Amino acid sequence: MFDLVAKHKRVAQVILFLLMVPFAFFGVDYYFRGGAADAAVATVGKEDITQADYAEALREQSDQMRRQMGKNFDPAMFDSPEVRFAVLEMLINQRLLAGKAQDEKFRVTDAQLQQVIAGIPAFQEDGKFSPDRYRMLLQSQNMTPLYFEQKLRQDLLVGAVQEPVGSANIVARPSALRFLGLLEQRREVELAAVDIDPFLRDVKVDDAQVKDFYDKNPTAFQTPEQARIEYVLLTADALTAQAAVTPDEVRKQYDANVRQYTAPEERAAAHILIPVKPDASDAEKAAAKKLADDVHAKAKANPAKFGDLAKEFSKDPGSAEQGGDLGNFGRGTMVKPFEDAVFAAKAGDLLAPVQSDFGWHVIKVTGARAERTQAYEEVAAQIEADLKKQKAGQKFAAAADQFQNLVYEQADSLAGVAKALDLKVQATPLITRSQAQAIGLGNPKFVQALFSPESIQSKRNTEAMEVAPNTLIAGRIVEFKPAAPRPFADVAGEIRVQLTRRAASELAQKAGRAKLALLEAGKSDKEAGVAFGKPLTVGRGEFQSGLPPEVMKGVFQANPDKLPALTGGPNERGGFSIVRVNKVFTPTDSDKQRVDMAASRLSDQLGRELLNAYIASLRAKADVKINQANLEKK
Repeated sequence: MFDLVAKHKRVAQVILFLLMVPFAFFGVDYYFRGGAADAAVATVGKEDITQADYAEALREQSDQMRRQMGKNFDPAMFDSPEVRFAVLEMLINQRLLAGKAQDEKFRVTDAQLQQVIAGIPAFQEDGKFSPDRYRMLLQSQNMTPLYFEQKLRQDLLVGAVQEPVGSANIVARPSALRFLGLLEQRREVELAAVDIDPFLRDVKVDDAQVKDFYDKNPTAFQTPEQARIEYVLLTADALTAQAAVTPDEVRKQYDANVRQYTAPEERAAAHILIPVKPDASDAEKAAAKKLADDVHAKAKANPAKFGDLAKEFSKDPGSAEQGGDLGNFGRGTMVKPFEDAVFAAKAGDLLAPVQSDFGWHVIKVTGARAERTQAYEEVAAQIEADLKKQKAGQKFAAAADQFQNLVYEQADSLAGVAKALDLKVQATPLITRSQAQAIGLGNPKFVQALFSPESIQSKRNTEAMEVAPNTLIAGRIVEFKPAAPRPFADVAGEIRVQLTRRAASELAQKAGRAKLALLEAGKSDKEAGVAFGKPLTVGRGEFQSGLPPEVMKGVFQANPDKLPALTGGPNERGGFSIVRVNKVFTPTDSDKQRVDMAASRLSDQLGRELLNAYIASLRAKADVKINQANLEKK
């Protein structure tokens, strides 16, 4: 069972995810004061999923999305009921799989767990597991070894159930070819657009309509609520700047880890591979050796032509087109006979053919670099920065606890926490909620706390909250300006334009559908009153003006056996697009790599469907209950 788990990507993904996800410093009660953390949002059999479990899963998913999307990440997406429910479903599925692993008596022994952890490169120094590096890395992520190992053990058990099901699918080559053909299919279309501009002159919007719209949409025309705020940020970077490191500490770190600052011996080489199959006959082996000798003689006679000879004779698909160039490499990278020969040579040497399991290699050594240890002076600044960062990580948990306590105990001011932790109280002019959310690094909880009725009235500090990994914030409102309706006279012109364009759009789309109906009834372009543009070729998922996703969907749903075909729909400019599909171009290239990629993609999709079906079968046999009331509590 363990070998099966260890060989699949899921394990590596779990490990990397655990290493990257920061965990809370304050315990669950920090987020759920008043005992709510123990309330169950769902029950799977006899096991509860508590609000604390749910909150942690939401935070982990949010952190993962933040890392993947960067500046494009919008934390508000996790306020969506659909997203929050999907996270709960994920937790339920994990519990179902974990229960199945328990029923099947799967287990991960301590020795197996140690083997997985020891094999993680992040925990290694010089290719070997380092207990100190292991503890340091976990500490920098505010995890204990016990927590990490329990989490990893659980994920390995779940993976043992999940992987065999998700991988139990085989995609035949004809299926992959058809999938690839559909995916890369292109279609020639002609586009005719019915724009809204000609209909604008036909639309009349009177004052009564404008006033009626204003009265029925009072919140649509308001100046937003605004506030002047003060806030304090505690970040690991701020503590790094405060951390002090002595020259003796830097020197000690260098002396204790000098191998980290040593660049190993390297060679650069190019080769010409004359392959020999493992089951080759004696005659075939002799012919390969003769060819290698002949190529070597040609290279020796004219070393400058080595690259041309590689392109002509080498059968190494990875280097032949680059003139046999293999770049720089250290020991342990190449097969042993090849490596021994290259590292025994000097730059510029042309070696006699060398035999390996792959065949014969004609080798030219193009460069050599001896092992070199960087001098202390070269790396001292980087060592100092790394030590400061380590100290800041160690200090952050204590500083975060103090930060939390002070903003709560001295609730009328942020000056106390700023002074105690050598931070700066930052002030803003009048800003909106969205601007405040940007200050809180996109975290909606900060804005909700800051603009709560209690905070607005009392002008007290918000609680300290984690808005990003190793980043805490607390704020308070100094001045509040409520939202106010904009006078009708100020917005009447905007409303009139909006109503006019809306009505013109409705007329344009009605006319577009009528013209499409005439074409479908067999009328000519002239009779239908349309003028198609020049043909253009489009592919799935491509953006093309006038062809929004719904219209593009109709283009690729058109029956290839009944062309030309017509489709249409509203476009992004408010008008209507009529599309004539003329031709279908299906790729005939059956490049093995592309077919393999298509088969892999299909296999992944089928694997997900199989796993979903398997989980559904487990759920049908389990007693799963969702507590909607507790789920909606934030």
